[in-house]
Amino acid sequence: MTTTDVISNQYKQKFEFINFRNGRIFDFSVLLICCLSFGFSWIESILNYDSHHWGFMYVQALDLKRGLIPYKETFPAYGIMTTWIQSLSLTLFGERLISIGIATGIFYSFSLFLSYQLFLQFLPKYAAFFSTLLIFLLNGYIVFPWSNYFCYTFFLLSILMFFSKKNNKNVFGSGLLLGLSLLCRYTSFQAILPPFVFFFIYEIIFQKNTKKTTNSRLLFFCLGFLFPISLFLFSNSLLDDFWIQNQIMTLQSKHELTISNFLPNLFKSIFITFVDDVHDSRMIFFTIIFCWNFVTLFYFLKKMFLNKNLAPNEAIVMEFCLVTLFGYLNAIHSYDFFRLINGSSLGVGVIIYSVIQTSQRLGRKIKIIILLPLISICFILANSLIFSASPTSAVYTPWRLDILMGKGVISTEISIFKGKLLKPEYYNFYRDIYQNSTIHIT
Repeated sequence: MTTTDVISNQYKQKFEFINFRNGRIFDFSVLLICCLSFGFSWIESILNYDSHHWGFMYVQALDLKRGLIPYKETFPAYGIMTTWIQSLSLTLFGERLISIGIATGIFYSFSLFLSYQLFLQFLPKYAAFFSTLLIFLLNGYIVFPWSNYFCYTFFLLSILMFFSKKNNKNVFGSGLLLGLSLLCRYTSFQAILPPFVFFFIYEIIFQKNTKKTTNSRLLFFCLGFLFPISLFLFSNSLLDDFWIQNQIMTLQSKHELTISNFLPNLFKSIFITFVDDVHDSRMIFFTIIFCWNFVTLFYFLKKMFLNKNLAPNEAIVMEFCLVTLFGYLNAIHSYDFFRLINGSSLGVGVIIYSVIQTSQRLGRKIKIIILLPLISICFILANSLIFSASPTSAVYTPWRLDILMGKGVISTEISIFKGKLLKPEYYNFYRDIYQNSTIHIT
């Protein structure tokens, strides 16, 4: 039986919505985490007063909802799928700022659930739950209604389907979901495509699949991947406009990245957190995740090239190391925490896997010594999850309890702010603009 077959069997056994027979407390706990994350994202959508990022995404979604042709009459800057989903949210929840936050929150909370399902491929339920909890405590809710959240959710779905029952239908579906992930954020290609390339290389070299079987899987995967992309590019003669506008956007970018400097800049960002001032320890976590996954990947590669077969769990963990390390390329132009959490957070599960494997050889007292710091980390992170005194790596604008508990202003005349609680000075600024513009039009 090949590694892929074993993975498929594990997938069929473990990928259940709720397993009432075994470990249901962890299933329900993960669902609670997802609900909490969505609730926090909703509150963030109500309290956030970042006009630039939220307004930037809102206008694109509103243009699409009102029938403007993308790349001819409006410019979806990051990905047509993100703009389309957010335009749908304006239809479902109303033409207001919090609507795109609700949609983004749904996708982020679902990505936590998908991460849990992926962790179950190589971790017991208690460890898969703990890994998901750590991701939630690192970044409990959305920062911006940005394309990274949508891209990552489709990416995780693609990986799940790739590891599912071994047939061309599922491989085609995996490729299709990966294509949708790319359409959510065009600049994610360097992070989401290479892991799948290595998946197929591993099948060809180290698994006992026939050449015909591997070629068939690869063909169906490519067809699925290219289908949504081709449908988008060649619909309504968008190709010329799409290419020109994205080329201009790239040329005008303030981040001067080249082939020769992007890796040094990225490594500098990864390791500078040890010597540079950071708002909290969260960025250091992703430095640890990078180093840990790199060493783990090197260990498995060395083992393979010494002609030693990897155990099924080891093969999965190795592939997750690849996903994690390439995920850092989501942040090559701007090393932000919300880009890392939506690209490399599966590396948390790799760390937990390594800790479990190591602790099995140790005594009970040593296991407790290892466990206590992990529990302490959870309490430290939870302390700054909401209502933190100052901005953190994952929360740029902390919630103000006074605004939430009665001192916030609700706008009744400006429809875009419907449902939001605004700071008085923020509300007064936009009310004056609204009233002056209304008088001028009249």
